[in-house]
Amino acid sequence: MTKFTVATLAPKQTVSAGYRRRRTDSLDTNRFDGFKVGELKFDNLKVLKAHFGVKTLSELEFEIDRLELGSVYAEFHNPEGNYFWCAYLYNGSFRVGTSADRLVLAA
Repeated sequence: MTKFTVATLAPKQTVSAGYRRRRTDSLDTNRFDGFKVGELKFDNLKVLKAHFGVKTLSELEFEIDRLELGSVYAEFHNPEGNYFWCAYLYNGSFRVGTSADRLVLAA
């Protein structure tokens, strides 16, 4: 499996996505639907960062917090289970679940 970053995600792209806990990855096939901040939707991370005038995920997180817009989400759809889920930006990286496990992506 080839690993890649959240910066390479494109809408409707099918990826293996999930989380890493204690050096073990838990991945399922998912469709990436885009990024969301409040009611704003973005196709990719480059456009999202440009919209807020930032260069890094840490700067993006700070700016979203400063503007009181909530959180940045990467939205996914799992076709096998027919459910939607999100990873959220926390401490400069995308996380999954209440335990804040790191988002893992692979092709």
